[in-house]
Amino acid sequence: MLRDRQLPVPGANKTTKYTLEPVERFDVVVVGAGQAGIEAALASARMGLRTACVTMRLDRIGHLPCNCSIGGPAKGHMAREVDAIGGQMGVTTDHALTHIRRVGTGRGPAVQTIRAHVCKDLYPLLMRQTLERQPNLTLIEGIVAGVQSQGQRVSGVWLQAETPFLIECQSVVLTTGTFLNGLCHEGQKKTKAARHGDLPSVSLSDWLRDLGVNLRRFKTGTTPRIAKSSIDFSKTPPLASEPDAGPFSFLHDRTFELKPLLPCWQTRTTPITHELIQANLHESAMYSGQIEGVGPRYCPSIEDKIVRFSDKESHPVFLEQETWDGEEIYVQGVSTSLSAHVQIDLLRTIPGLENVEMLRPGYAVEYDMADPLQLTPHLMSKLLDGLFLAGQLNGTSGYEEAAGQGIVAGINAARYSQNQEPIDFPRDNSFIGVMVDDLVTKGVEDPYRMLTARAEHRLHLRNDNADQRLTEIGYQVGLASRERWEKFCEKQAKIVRGLAILESTFVHESQGELLEAHGQQPVKNKISLFDLMKRPSVSLDIAERVGRITISSEPLVREQVELAAIYDGYLKQQDRQIVQARKLESIRIPTDFDYQTLTGLSYESLEKLGRIRPTTMGQASRVPGVRPSDIALLIGHLRGRHEAKRVN
Repeated sequence: MLRDRQLPVPGANKTTKYTLEPVERFDVVVVGAGQAGIEAALASARMGLRTACVTMRLDRIGHLPCNCSIGGPAKGHMAREVDAIGGQMGVTTDHALTHIRRVGTGRGPAVQTIRAHVCKDLYPLLMRQTLERQPNLTLIEGIVAGVQSQGQRVSGVWLQAETPFLIECQSVVLTTGTFLNGLCHEGQKKTKAARHGDLPSVSLSDWLRDLGVNLRRFKTGTTPRIAKSSIDFSKTPPLASEPDAGPFSFLHDRTFELKPLLPCWQTRTTPITHELIQANLHESAMYSGQIEGVGPRYCPSIEDKIVRFSDKESHPVFLEQETWDGEEIYVQGVSTSLSAHVQIDLLRTIPGLENVEMLRPGYAVEYDMADPLQLTPHLMSKLLDGLFLAGQLNGTSGYEEAAGQGIVAGINAARYSQNQEPIDFPRDNSFIGVMVDDLVTKGVEDPYRMLTARAEHRLHLRNDNADQRLTEIGYQVGLASRERWEKFCEKQAKIVRGLAILESTFVHESQGELLEAHGQQPVKNKISLFDLMKRPSVSLDIAERVGRITISSEPLVREQVELAAIYDGYLKQQDRQIVQARKLESIRIPTDFDYQTLTGLSYESLEKLGRIRPTTMGQASRVPGVRPSDIALLIGHLRGRHEAKRVN
């Protein structure tokens, strides 16, 4: 095995040494150390597998190239799910926190979550320290040029050097983000780069294309950074942090504020901003035809907003401080590929930014992404066994979407290397499962962003109960720690005990005066406190006073008990829907099933089912364009085959 091999490091001024552990091979190699790569590498190593994480630059591990935010609508749900399984994103967020707020508070519990800002210096530092201290994990600084295969399965990765050399392994997780043939645009200026300060990867993109992966061009972007000292904050109302919003990680009872939490500030574009952008669309790489890639629908550039929503007089802009004490402010809402001189002009049309100093212009980046329809529901390639893909490479956008895919791919790459069955993440049990199923069943036409509306059973998939849904899975596969498991079991026991008290404590007809004293109508005969809480005006506090009981002094336990009682009817209704959906999921479709032998299928269904090759009838029913009558025909055929085998 090679040790202390000198490798050229892109973006650095000198070659840097790395050292491999004295082992002949690894079980799993993860390529990339962004949010997806971190979760994949840690998952594999924490499950006891010898794992290597290869990244171009060790000093960019966990780098946050876009905003400083973790969480938000649906994204907060996924960040908590990653944490519940045993991932790292939530833990690090709680330690690097600079700002936090609740979101969705005007809507029901299915939508409510939290959104945080983290220090962009501290967050990657903590992530790198976590990876460096993780047993079974080796960090390697270098460039992966391609993947070695033996027959139809992975056998190693080639590292690019003067003399390329092979690192042997049984499974590989590619988490390359925007690095594949990355091209940055700032007005008419083009730079071959994956992001600011990082060179792209070309060889790996070529290897994927040769393998047969359908590569397409997607586009994303970022905003200009401005100097805090040049902002007139008298014109930008602050949005204060909410320290009691709670931590991201279920391991923590609180966040870890190093200093008093920061606010962010809000302002808006003006009609003058819009006029200036309209007059300079020819300066936009997007609108001048230079960019071929498809951009994100749900996070459009400021140019897109002005053109697509021309009836709007203004658009919101938020000013987010990127580090504890630094000058850099992220201008949320002004993602752009306009020329730098236009960017500074448009910024100065926004209230509070009239004399602003721009530290760095925004830019757009085009990159190769891999069609996720060529992946299994476990994120393994259908073209090469043992090859897993995760993150922005699969056509998604956002740190949280990347982390969610990373932990799925890491778990299943580890299990594949040990010849174990993969772990399913069904869409009725997590937003992560919804995302993965959407990717591998429906594909993507533009960068995919998780939305709460994508989940059919979102009252079950709440931000607050991610541990109840996923911690047992994490513990069973060896990812969630014993500390996490014991903390979870203790909390669950208190919730069960609290619900039992509510269900066994009754209010009687004779207690009408007591109910009226708490603003409630009398009851006939008797009713349990659990059922009493189905009344819209009855909270857990009122139920406790009426029943003269105390459920718990712990806010998290009280929250779960209250939600279980208040939404009991709705939850049972969704339970029935889930049971029906799982009946379809239980009908497996053989991987070698020949759809051409099934007469009666429509041409469109035949083409799409043959190309996507769903693994269950549930997945087949969600393939766009497949008719219900074709699903019924396929179910009948599979049941007939099963019955014939049983008889024989």
